[in-house]
Amino acid sequence: MAASVTAEKAQQIIDDVALERELAELETEEIPSHIREARLDTLKQQSLHFHQMKELDCGKYTLLPDERSFLDLTTSPEVQQCVVHFFHPDFRRCAIVDAHLEKLSRKYFETKFAKLNVEKSNFLVTKLKIQTLPAIFCFKKAIVVDKIVGFEELGNTDDFPLIVLERRLARSGVIKLSEDEDPSRKTVFGNKKSSIRQKDDDDSSDDD
Repeated sequence: MAASVTAEKAQQIIDDVALERELAELETEEIPSHIREARLDTLKQQSLHFHQMKELDCGKYTLLPDERSFLDLTTSPEVQQCVVHFFHPDFRRCAIVDAHLEKLSRKYFETKFAKLNVEKSNFLVTKLKIQTLPAIFCFKKAIVVDKIVGFEELGNTDDFPLIVLERRLARSGVIKLSEDEDPSRKTVFGNKKSSIRQKDDDDSSDDD
């Protein structure tokens, strides 16, 4: 995954602001015409792609009204990465997750962030074997690649900082941190480390 694009940057590309800036920069450089045209074509394609993603409310943390909406979202060809929070409106820890995912949705435009009320998703709760809340599921190309259940992996405290959840999601591959935000990606010798690990289905924490 390339470097993350914020909702603000994506909007600039959609509005052709970035395209105009790129064109101005290319005109001041001695670049062969075929390279210039290729770079502009790439930006135009990205603009179209981002426009399609914006129609799916990427860049926003949205409430899915029902299970059908969940299936439509997670199987959409325009959404390669998706994070869905299964929540209960009366659970305090679910509200804490909501606050964090709201911020991350604006920072990582190319990943769709959404939430679904467990009271309106009995089939999915059973299918995904959800027994503890909050439950955050990570999807890539319609496949569940990871899940975060409860707060155990987030420090097991209600006041965990945003970066803890951010780094945990990055390990799932649904977002990409910069090296400054993810120092664990390198050892003291400068080599990248693999930090992906599975969470046992039996792991759990307090519901509220």
